[in-house]
Amino acid sequence: MSQLTTTQMTTTHPASARAEHPVLIDLQAAEFHGLCALADVAAAADGQPADLAGTARALLHSAVEAKLGDVGLKWDPAPESVARRVAEAARPDDGVLALLKGARVRRYGGSAVLVATLVLLWGGYVRGWQWTGFQQNKQLWEWMHLLLLPLVVGTVPLWLRHSEYVSRSRRRALLAAAAMFAVFVAAGYLVPLKWTGFSGNTLWNWLGLLLLPAAVASARFVPSMIRVLRRPHWLVIAVVVLTWGLTIVGGYAWNWTWTGYQGNTLWDWLQLLLLPLLVPTVLMTAALNWISDNAPGTA
Repeated sequence: MSQLTTTQMTTTHPASARAEHPVLIDLQAAEFHGLCALADVAAAADGQPADLAGTARALLHSAVEAKLGDVGLKWDPAPESVARRVAEAARPDDGVLALLKGARVRRYGGSAVLVATLVLLWGGYVRGWQWTGFQQNKQLWEWMHLLLLPLVVGTVPLWLRHSEYVSRSRRRALLAAAAMFAVFVAAGYLVPLKWTGFSGNTLWNWLGLLLLPAAVASARFVPSMIRVLRRPHWLVIAVVVLTWGLTIVGGYAWNWTWTGYQGNTLWDWLQLLLLPLLVPTVLMTAALNWISDNAPGTA
């Protein structure tokens, strides 16, 4: 077991009237080696000597800030806020909430929702229940428009915030699922699979489908992600941007009809890109820095 003695780490507790106390942290060998590796990589990227203490401080800061957000507290919470949150956490759940948290209720509730969904699909598509509106939305494309935004917003922020806990096997499974979906989309166009509704939708349509959910899900994480980007990441971003630029030139100058760009004006591009790209990458960061007066740890 290794001790992190390269820095005097301090902690502040409301009960001690905001006094500072040194904290000595014992690390397992693997944890210490990992910390050293992160410090070495950061030093190589920045051209500076390795700073083990600074790396540990940055990791502790980001982890504490994330966990505070999980429990509903802001960074450096006031004692009153902490006391109120502690009292809320210690308060026993009322009857309804305690019932909803029960494992049996969740299990049976999930089964009931699944059965109800299957009944609605059967009634809408097989029995022709007009009130469901399913008959007018028979293709997968319509369902993607309905479900993609809530699905992405409900899952992607969790992956981004807790990415360090995603195992290598699950990362591979996600990559495999993405590759399978790409093959499925290609089959939808080439076979074609009419029930998918992909045929006839251009690159412009796909941008309209995907950009907004991706932006909404990742907006709050963009500033912190930009800070940790390394040369390989910037290389991938450059390739994506250049490829996108090539499709724009091809769509307008060389009449690549599959892009769907023809006929779309600057106004149409502003409608497509203003919210998904400009707001999270530029406006949100600038507004946060202005509101916080560039306080450390807010961007």
